[in-house]
Amino acid sequence: MRIALVAGSNAHAVDSSICSPGVKVEVHDNGSLRSCDLKEDYEVNGIQCRNENRISFYNNGNLESCILSAPATIGAYECEQYALIYFYPDGRLKSCMKPVN
Repeated sequence: MRIALVAGSNAHAVDSSICSPGVKVEVHDNGSLRSCDLKEDYEVNGIQCRNENRISFYNNGNLESCILSAPATIGAYECEQYALIYFYPDGRLKSCMKPVN
């Protein structure tokens, strides 16, 4: 299954309830979630982030990075399952790195 997204779509964080218990949770000065390890797969605006891996957000709530749990098409880019993806603060795709085999 491939997920199709348009460039510039924004992804917003919820709160630390998505984090694995007992792991380091980082927050921004404004109290919004900065990063943590996911307790289960987490979907943010069609981006399926993989459980037990780090997810990070900008202080505006937009997704900064995560490991994909499913392949995704973001704008004109095809990102493979388990790829590390990064977004700009405005929600545009910054990079999609192929997983190391």
